[in-house]
Amino acid sequence: MPISKERYIKILLLITVIVLGINLNTLDNEATNWDDPALFTRPSLQHMTSDNLKAILSIEALSTYQPVRDITYMVDFALWGPGHKAVTFGMHLQNMVLFLLTVLACWMFLLALFRIFVEDDSLAFTWATISSIIFAVHPVHVESIAWLYARKEPLLGLFTFLSLWTFIRARTGAWAYYAASGVFLLLAILSKPTALMIPAAMIVLDFAIQARRKSASFWKTRLLVYVPILFVVIPMGVRLVLMMEEAGGVKPYHGGSFFTNLLAVSQILMTYISLIGFTINYSADYPLRLFADATAWQAWVFVGLNVIFIASAIVAYCRRHYLYAFFTAWFYIFLAPVSHIFPISQIMADRYALLPSLTWCVFLAYGLSKLWHWRLDSSRFSPEFPRLVSAALASVIVISYSYMTFMQNDIWKNSQTLWEDTLAKYPNSSPANVNLAAIYLAQMRFQEVQKLCLTAIREKPYDYLAISNLALAQVMMGQNDNAIHNFRQALQLKPDLDKSKKGLALAYWQSRDYDHAYSLLSELLASGKVGSGDNIVQYYYRTGYAAWKIGKKSEAYAYLDKAMKYGDESPNLLDDIALAYTSMGDLPKAKAALEELYPKIKDNETKEQLKGILEKLDMKMRRPT
Repeated sequence: MPISKERYIKILLLITVIVLGINLNTLDNEATNWDDPALFTRPSLQHMTSDNLKAILSIEALSTYQPVRDITYMVDFALWGPGHKAVTFGMHLQNMVLFLLTVLACWMFLLALFRIFVEDDSLAFTWATISSIIFAVHPVHVESIAWLYARKEPLLGLFTFLSLWTFIRARTGAWAYYAASGVFLLLAILSKPTALMIPAAMIVLDFAIQARRKSASFWKTRLLVYVPILFVVIPMGVRLVLMMEEAGGVKPYHGGSFFTNLLAVSQILMTYISLIGFTINYSADYPLRLFADATAWQAWVFVGLNVIFIASAIVAYCRRHYLYAFFTAWFYIFLAPVSHIFPISQIMADRYALLPSLTWCVFLAYGLSKLWHWRLDSSRFSPEFPRLVSAALASVIVISYSYMTFMQNDIWKNSQTLWEDTLAKYPNSSPANVNLAAIYLAQMRFQEVQKLCLTAIREKPYDYLAISNLALAQVMMGQNDNAIHNFRQALQLKPDLDKSKKGLALAYWQSRDYDHAYSLLSELLASGKVGSGDNIVQYYYRTGYAAWKIGKKSEAYAYLDKAMKYGDESPNLLDDIALAYTSMGDLPKAKAALEELYPKIKDNETKEQLKGILEKLDMKMRRPT
């Protein structure tokens, strides 16, 4: 019996309501301090102009080439304006809509695929629908939706499913579908380069369909499809690896060699199965202990488990269980780029599991679908009993996953909730300790900052951000010698780390090491590294005062005069500037600074005191020298 149009519409509406309903609480989430600031400080994203578009499309502009993703951010700024809160809302909204489209494209792809291999169209429809709904609510996808910087993940998912759906449709002989599949493949690659694995999925899919249908013209038509794709994909893949190496994205082998690294890969792959299928402690970071050692028995257990899974797929293919073989291959294909065959900075991440998680969703839905269509021939139970059991189990799974997703969205409310949750689950997480330390630093919780940074440094002794944040806490607590030591260490590891240079300058200043303070402060001002987020009056004042202390009188006047020009931005510093001029013997300039300060004081008692000081200065200036 064919599926009615009304049923299609009902499923479409159901999926839409589910996706929007469980992710609605992401809309009032803030941007996090985990890469999101780059979206608001990158000039090419802020305005939709031809020059900015050229910058985005330039392959030299970025370490990773993702122009489609960047264009979507540009659209966000164009629609919602430069206001931080408004555009953040817009970005979250677009992430949610993109994920909804991804789920719908997934449904279309699965439905087209299952109809090739499943004779019962009703079973194929049920299987595709349940798989897509489980995929829609799975909590491992929260990071891909709630994190602004992860926009590339739903884009990758959307174009991957559309590319494969049109690829399946093209087998009917309509070459326009092949063209569409190629366009979607290109859009996927330009959203996230790991989409280069899509052709591998196409080839495996093709072999499965060919084994099922046994077309005589298979190889003739396939060569016409594969050759152009491979001519594009292989050079782009090589280029991607080279770009990653240039940007420092490729890390040393785990365990020190390619062989030991493969042992780590086996462990990571198996851990993803646990993450997708069984783990409820989803997190922004997983500080996994890797058994990249040939003498470790745990490493060989993971190798053995991978061999069993891969062997089961081969056996399944030989026994004509093509869908099991395909989706097992699917899991390994889309995890391959992030499984550390080429080691990358983050060992594991929820966002990496977006496409691989489909394997779990399909296998889980298969059992529920078979149970739904099973009819009992028993006097003890109603023929509809299996359907009731299937519906009950599906409801429990969907409701549980939906609840977990909704709660996980709240964890991404802001940077503090995110990293405090990560540390509660994984206390040794280096990114969590470092990023939470940055938040506590702004809240002046310096003792806690020290504790967090020391934990991060124990895990990663060369984490320059942790060392720098530790030094910032120390300088604010007056531990200048320790701060200077740590700032220097951070700058050895990361010479262009501006916040370490600024902190080091402050530490020199507080230590009254005016030679080093002047050298560094003047360098920062000359390079333009002192931005709008800094109190520029302080920089000019401290540079001028340090210049006077080391005998550079003309430079001192130049910097202090500039500080006076910015007096409206920081009235409290006008008093310090006046004191500096007084110590230099320039009473007229000191008086001018205090006169500028006078109307800005609100407290009457302080105002009277300052009035008295101005009168004394005036009297001194009238006396003969």
